[in-house]
Amino acid sequence: MNGALEDVAVLDFSQSIAGPYAATMLADFGADVVSVEPPGGAGQRRMVKEAVRPNVMRNRRSLVLDLKSEDAAGVVADLVEAADVVVHNYRPEVAERLGVDYDTLSGHNEGVVVCSVTGFGESGTYSDRPATDPIAQAMSGLMWNTGEPDRKPSRVGASPIDVATGMYTAFAAMAALRHRDSTGEGQRVETSLFDTAAAFMGYWYTHYSRTGEQPGRQGDSWGGYAPVGIFETADDPVYLSVMYQHLWERFCDVLDREEWLDDPRFATDDDRTAHREELTTAIEAALAEHTREELVDALVEAGIPAAELRTIAEAAADDHLHERGTVDAVEDTDGREVLVAAAPAILSETDPTIERPPPRAGEHTREVLREHGLDEGTVRSLLDRGAVVEHGE
Repeated sequence: MNGALEDVAVLDFSQSIAGPYAATMLADFGADVVSVEPPGGAGQRRMVKEAVRPNVMRNRRSLVLDLKSEDAAGVVADLVEAADVVVHNYRPEVAERLGVDYDTLSGHNEGVVVCSVTGFGESGTYSDRPATDPIAQAMSGLMWNTGEPDRKPSRVGASPIDVATGMYTAFAAMAALRHRDSTGEGQRVETSLFDTAAAFMGYWYTHYSRTGEQPGRQGDSWGGYAPVGIFETADDPVYLSVMYQHLWERFCDVLDREEWLDDPRFATDDDRTAHREELTTAIEAALAEHTREELVDALVEAGIPAAELRTIAEAAADDHLHERGTVDAVEDTDGREVLVAAAPAILSETDPTIERPPPRAGEHTREVLREHGLDEGTVRSLLDRGAVVEHGE
């Protein structure tokens, strides 16, 4: 592959979403990423009816290695000698037992950057606990703050903590590589789902520390200002976000409701927030005079944040996302062409690209081992003993 990171070699031992997504972000910018998968393939291959796989395993090669085999330590040592970055998501004691912890790997390559992507980090009270994206949402307060006020808390309907942790990991790896390039020293990089979820909640922690108030669940709305949320129109719903006074004035003008500007219930943002229910009733009565399309067009022209409330099917077919390449089609391991979300960044000179479909488990086992100096006899011996697996064997 070509790209800004074409001279960076990455070994990805991780499974699920966060760790593999970090390696994928590096791969999208040209890094040579090799997935080191367990026999049977990494778990992300089968997640969400195989929908996760092409999003977190593209642009890479696959080697299957049984880390519990007697031969594994030698193979890992050969692989890591030429690696710049290693990613794993094992808890500390497991990583050490399998020989992919920082102390072990840096003994083979003092310049290697080892990224540990765990639920709670390698230190602290919870370091031995397992975690998933919704576990981090639950423990950080994010889940408590999500959902309708009269119902139990809800998880966010995707995996934002996994994806963001992957992005933070890729960013931190690049910072560590820059340090390595100037000093020759590698280092350990730790990221965790819980730390990422806490970063999402930062301003709510600040709000609580300043006021002693806990924000409640607000459904589609938000307590910071009004109007905000889903509103019905003459046909389909729209999402509005009228966050400033000058936008409120434009909003009243677009709807031909200038009298609201003099209504003491709606005069200021504090007034509108205090009378949110009455405001919503008044707005939906006015919006009933408009279709969603004409309303969104008018509001956007006036510079007011407004949007169609889309289904997943509608969003996946969005022309804007396809024009920018944010949603792209790739061939999956079963030969089907599927949609994936590409790296959410555009660079004028070294733009991230999708050049490889996700590999079959072990598709490149022999190729990668030969590249790292193992002769054909040694590779065959490893295959015969089951230490490594080649696709189809």
